[in-house]
Amino acid sequence: MKRLFSQLGRLAVLTLAFAMSAVIAQAQTDTGTVTINGSVGNAASLRWWTFTNNNASGGSNAPNVQNSPLAFTLNLGDVSPNNPNTYVGGTVQVIMRTNAAYTLSAAVTSSSGFGAAGNANGDIALEDVGFGLQNLAASGTGTLVTATAVTGSTIVAAFDNDPGAAPLDGDGIPTYDANLDDLSTTAPGTQVLSGPRISRRGSFSSPNNGLLADTIYTVVPEFFTPTASFSATVTYTLATP
Repeated sequence: MKRLFSQLGRLAVLTLAFAMSAVIAQAQTDTGTVTINGSVGNAASLRWWTFTNNNASGGSNAPNVQNSPLAFTLNLGDVSPNNPNTYVGGTVQVIMRTNAAYTLSAAVTSSSGFGAAGNANGDIALEDVGFGLQNLAASGTGTLVTATAVTGSTIVAAFDNDPGAAPLDGDGIPTYDANLDDLSTTAPGTQVLSGPRISRRGSFSSPNNGLLADTIYTVVPEFFTPTASFSATVTYTLATP
């Protein structure tokens, strides 16, 4: 009998050991999950890249650091015949980045010191400021620019010009293909450029994922009515509709 009880005891211990092993084994195979959700929205960036002076008094961005947000001031100086140059102006090159098809529009959102278009007084008017876009190109190595960003982008025909190349008539008055009077006065303004997706990856600071475009502004010195100052602000809107 004692032997039977001893065997039963050993069996109970073994049964308990097997049960504990099963519990431990089950705990070692537990799993859990982490689900990561997100989205990618349409994104667009318009920034200043370079400036080329064409006989202007000067120009600078604020801050005047390449790839800063576009906030450029172009100082034409005196545009009376006291200025001996045929043309006065400058080229402000911008860099655009988008992850979707885009449109670029421009508007003259503020102006002062100008006379009405076509005025008979000889006042300088918005139509006396030539305006155009030229020279679309991929930035840097272009490795992060989509294959069709340059070739697939289209400058609106009226604005695809260099106003500095406009012909002068016998009175020395230019015939511009486009001028600031051709732009809307309300943002987002008049469409001047459109195209497919520009950037494939990269950030705001990447030198290789943008589309460059020259925006050009020109005035021909003439015997305008004297004025202490004139000013016009062109506001650009880059959108991914």
